[in-house]
Amino acid sequence: MEETLDQNTYTKADAAEDKKIRKKTFQIYVECLKPSWKYVLVDFLFILADATFELLIPYLLGLLIRNGIEGYGGSEALQPGAGLTSNAMIQIWMYTGIVTALAILAIAAQSYAMKLAAIISSDFVERLRNTIFWKVEEFSFSNISRFPVAKLSTLLSNDCNNIRFFVLMLMRAGLKSPLMIIVSFIFIFSMNWLIGLIALPISVTAFALIVYVIWKTRPEFVEMQTAIDDVNSNIEEDTEGIREVKAFCREPYMEKKFGNSNEYLTDVTFRASWKMAVIGPITTFAISLTIGIIQYVGGWSMLETATDLNNNALFVMFNNGDQFDAGELSMLANFTAALTMAFSFLSMLIQFYGRSQASKERIDKVLNEKIDISYAPKTKTKDFDPDHLSSGHVQFKGAYLTYVGNLDKSAVGPIDLDVPSGTVVGIVGGTGSGKSSMVNLIPRLYDASKGEVIVGEHDVKDYSVQALRNDIGVVLQQNVLFTGTIRSNILWGKLDATDEEIWEALDIAQATEFVKRFKDGLDSPITQGGRDVSGGQKQRLCIARAVIKKPKILILDDSTSACDMRTERLIKAQLFTKLKDTTIFIIAQRISSVKDADVILVLDNGHIVGKGTHDELLQTCEIYKEIDEIQKKGVGD
Repeated sequence: MEETLDQNTYTKADAAEDKKIRKKTFQIYVECLKPSWKYVLVDFLFILADATFELLIPYLLGLLIRNGIEGYGGSEALQPGAGLTSNAMIQIWMYTGIVTALAILAIAAQSYAMKLAAIISSDFVERLRNTIFWKVEEFSFSNISRFPVAKLSTLLSNDCNNIRFFVLMLMRAGLKSPLMIIVSFIFIFSMNWLIGLIALPISVTAFALIVYVIWKTRPEFVEMQTAIDDVNSNIEEDTEGIREVKAFCREPYMEKKFGNSNEYLTDVTFRASWKMAVIGPITTFAISLTIGIIQYVGGWSMLETATDLNNNALFVMFNNGDQFDAGELSMLANFTAALTMAFSFLSMLIQFYGRSQASKERIDKVLNEKIDISYAPKTKTKDFDPDHLSSGHVQFKGAYLTYVGNLDKSAVGPIDLDVPSGTVVGIVGGTGSGKSSMVNLIPRLYDASKGEVIVGEHDVKDYSVQALRNDIGVVLQQNVLFTGTIRSNILWGKLDATDEEIWEALDIAQATEFVKRFKDGLDSPITQGGRDVSGGQKQRLCIARAVIKKPKILILDDSTSACDMRTERLIKAQLFTKLKDTTIFIIAQRISSVKDADVILVLDNGHIVGKGTHDELLQTCEIYKEIDEIQKKGVGD
């Protein structure tokens, strides 16, 4: 548990890095908001109308008391028995009608402004989610390794939702509250500047305390989002590996692991909530103190000036030269109530800001991530078309690949190799010998850390990524099928493929027989990950998806490991016959899988330690010979 706390601590270095990133990503948020500028403008106008109506109501209520009940302003005071004919009663009804109409208009303006704020915030976050998703889609394998799936899921859901709530509050409280506060203070100072001088520092001090609390709570919100990542990661790991968990009776272990991450999330949430809880009392105390001062000073001023106006010049001066009356006291009290609401909403906005800022900093890191392999289009020249592979000829020239930025600890390299078009290359070696790392350089799933990888007489970096991968078929170690149907999954390889082409690809992959057994054939449903088909069936569907486009280069990374030897032999026979012009790389654990290849490479610790045919390697490569003998012995046993 302590280790988790240390890992998730928000340091000063993190804060400095976040500040740099914020400057770079600000324009992205502006672009996400820009299409809604008309809604923002209309929203501001309705909020301005709402605030105007709400601020006029306290003023008119004060005039109602002054002109109607107290009898100032040229009208007679309301006397018992005066009835509806008195000038005072007429003014009471007049102000009451105006106030009622303003209240209705305020409600209407507020309702429509809230609707616009909801539209603005929802549209903004929709564009932001799209921007994040599009950025992630451009990530190379190196980029993705720095952002776990659980974290990306939290970013696109919880973090984006936090920002949506902040934008929603910003469109309401962010525009209205400052206006209400400023105008209320103007009214208060215009009526009694002594009360204004007392109320202003109280309000400013309270606001400063609130901002300070938010600032001190921000690290907890960063930790909270990271803790949510941990919870999501544990859920994802448990659900994806549920068969293994149950097979090995590891439910108690997974429950404890999830419980620890959940406990940490609870702890950091409590710490953040406990700090934020002081905002309410601070706001309430400041407003209550202001109201108390208004009632005391205003009441005292009203009594003193009422008894002897000439002998209380000080109170008259405080009241800007006028006698203080009940109408002004009512105005001050009502404007303070408006201040109360404005400060409450502003406090909520600041609370949402603290949480959304933590979420924004996490999103900024994704948006600021430097793409290792750019999808930008390449310029076509007279001698070279970057959108077309001329052949499947592959060359490695002093190629290295390191995952840690240190060539001394490279996963592969140096690799020097020349593979003519149409060659079948088998690759074998121990676990971690660099087989997958080597072939991943060809379609630029990773870029060579040093050296060159040449395809069709040009560096792979000179091709557009789309063209390069469209002409290279890849079946990776982890076979993934997507939610949809068998047809939709095969069409990933070629979007405009006909049913005849699909069935041909399935024939090559030896998948026709089991697909026809399904009730709906090509339209049979596939759940996420392909959990409703066996491992061997999934591998064959993935092979069909890769070969349907008749690629110039085909990479099969241990892609028949779940198939029996007979099926594997039939698949290879079809590949060698139907794709005889395709350069094929076959990574395998079994010697029998690569025995018939034109050339076999033996890798050890990222180096090619053997190269030749099966018979040649049995004579020249001890590692290959040892693997062959072990596997033969296993078959014999």
